[in-house]
Amino acid sequence: MISRAIDRLGLLLIVLQFCLMSCSADEQQARDTEFARPDLVNCAIGNVTFQIDGPKLWTLSGIEYKTHSIATRDSAYGAVLNIEGVGLLGTAHFLDVPGQPGKVEKENISQLQFFVDGSRVAPDLPQANLTGKSFRLTRSSVIRAIHLDSEVSVENDVLIETVRMRTQEDVRLKLSYPLMYAWSPSMTDYLFGDHTGVLKRGSFLPEGAKPGEGLERTARWMAVYDSANRCGAVCLLRQHPASEDVWFQYTDAPGGYRKLRLMSFSEKTMPAGFAGTYQSAIGFFEAEPNAWKDAAIDRLQGLRDLADTGP
Repeated sequence: MISRAIDRLGLLLIVLQFCLMSCSADEQQARDTEFARPDLVNCAIGNVTFQIDGPKLWTLSGIEYKTHSIATRDSAYGAVLNIEGVGLLGTAHFLDVPGQPGKVEKENISQLQFFVDGSRVAPDLPQANLTGKSFRLTRSSVIRAIHLDSEVSVENDVLIETVRMRTQEDVRLKLSYPLMYAWSPSMTDYLFGDHTGVLKRGSFLPEGAKPGEGLERTARWMAVYDSANRCGAVCLLRQHPASEDVWFQYTDAPGGYRKLRLMSFSEKTMPAGFAGTYQSAIGFFEAEPNAWKDAAIDRLQGLRDLADTGP
């Protein structure tokens, strides 16, 4: 009798131990999936290849279309905030902590998830290669008192990037850059436009020229074209907070990049209770030099026809 009771107790303990081990393994796997933070993720989605860069806080880092460079890896993407009295914080922008040598303040990433073809994946560390028909990255972070929910999605050769900013206290900003794209230095020509059509057209500076700057306050899209490789891209601002202006600022640095930055909250306070979304869509095209403007406008219309999406 006592022997059978001891046997039952022993069996119960074994079952309990197995359950605890199983639950612990499941929880560990969930934690590993939740916080998998690879140094670099190479993505090939349809005809678009790009990187998600760990040192740049898991943001875009270079874009190619059919093996042609559209945007360079040698710059920052994502969102950056210039907080008054603090400085620049965000993607690839860190600040030294006063009185603490070697310590830096940076954007705090609290959530990071990868999806390929609708299924969640845990990228291998330190580097991963992801291939599929669709890709989605979701990311949550905090810069001082401002919370950011970001998403990058790629499907059908269209890249959509979204960032939602919110705060529960006033934050005085010198500027915010919700989204940025460092077009390849091989780009030779550009268009800026709004809903009425083309506002400005021109050619980028040649190799060896001094860098230039520009600001388009009313533009809502930009097209770029590489005449040597016969390819280009269109970036459309699809969404922004109705209460805030958004300007297209660009830096033309021959040999470096042709960088586009969305600018908002210039010398303004982001008020307590603010919650606003910025979203861009990028489409790609191939065309001969005498037909690239028409191809860009056609691609722009396709981006306008996309269904609404966001985090």
